[in-house]
Amino acid sequence: MRCALIGDPAEHSLSPAIHRDGYRRLGLDWRYDAVTVAPDDLEGFVSGCLADDEWAGLSVTAPHKEAIVAFGEPDHVTRLVGAGNTLVMRDSTPGRTPTVHNTDVPGFVRAWRARGLSTPRTAAIVGNGATARSLLVALAGLHLTRVVILARDTTRATRIVELGIALGVDTTVQPLGFHLPETDLVANTIPAAATQPHAQGWADAAPWLFDAVYDPWPTPLGAAATADHTVLTGLDLLAGQAVDQFHLLTGGAVTFEDCHEAAAAELRRRTRK
Repeated sequence: MRCALIGDPAEHSLSPAIHRDGYRRLGLDWRYDAVTVAPDDLEGFVSGCLADDEWAGLSVTAPHKEAIVAFGEPDHVTRLVGAGNTLVMRDSTPGRTPTVHNTDVPGFVRAWRARGLSTPRTAAIVGNGATARSLLVALAGLHLTRVVILARDTTRATRIVELGIALGVDTTVQPLGFHLPETDLVANTIPAAATQPHAQGWADAAPWLFDAVYDPWPTPLGAAATADHTVLTGLDLLAGQAVDQFHLLTGGAVTFEDCHEAAAAELRRRTRK
């Protein structure tokens, strides 16, 4: 069977290392690739996979997380976020309809709990795209009560603000340069370069930091952290979301620790080159 990570670009992803390690652990003779698919080519690529019985499914990253929802029956979390990261094409059930899942939401919760962190009551989420919305749903599940959305363009943040309100979270939006008051968590989902002028102020405002970027590290937010901070990176989210994704695609089980170490080992290998 075949699976792949699709995105634009995709070659930088550590997902192949995670899934191939899982295949090795479970003795699965499966293939997993990283394939760059331009937005204009998405429909043709996915349709071709759906027509080929060799394909079990796809992992999905930017910029396709919203568009992939059209190719299968979305689960509840995917409908809530409006974006998915996993397309399951077929399993052992004959005639099964393809399904779309969002494992970023439970993945962040898994990564958070793996660090033994307590409940965040307040947070600032930097960005308003699919990853930011997934984080908001995950944090609402952790009983977040108030969030500030820091957006490069506040006029484009309506969707995430409405989502927060629907989740029962007190949600407001501010520009990136907003003077952030003390909060439990700052979670960044935008490109690292855009955070440079603001990173120190964000780090000063919160004891817990998350940056969706994991390479190159440290990001400006990571560099602003001190020994008193607890820092989660995109590597933690990648490992957390892979646990459910691997099970959805193969039916097999891997642990957060397995996924994190496989990704970290591949990242170390690349760094040594």
